[in-house]
Amino acid sequence: MKNKYPPLITRADIEAIHRGNQLNRQVLQAGLNNLVKSVHEGNQQSAELIKEVTTKWKN
Repeated sequence: MKNKYPPLITRADIEAIHRGNQLNRQVLQAGLNNLVKSVHEGNQQSAELIKEVTTKWKN
């Protein structure tokens, strides 16, 4: 028995969605990596500043 209606979504549609999802995942991962780097650098700068301030207060 053959269906008389075409599928609502084709294999090509599914593959295009999959490729789009992969690209989105890559972009998000890159963005998260940059955010983590930025936060880490900010934390290091804060730690250095705190050390400087505590050293000045001790002296």
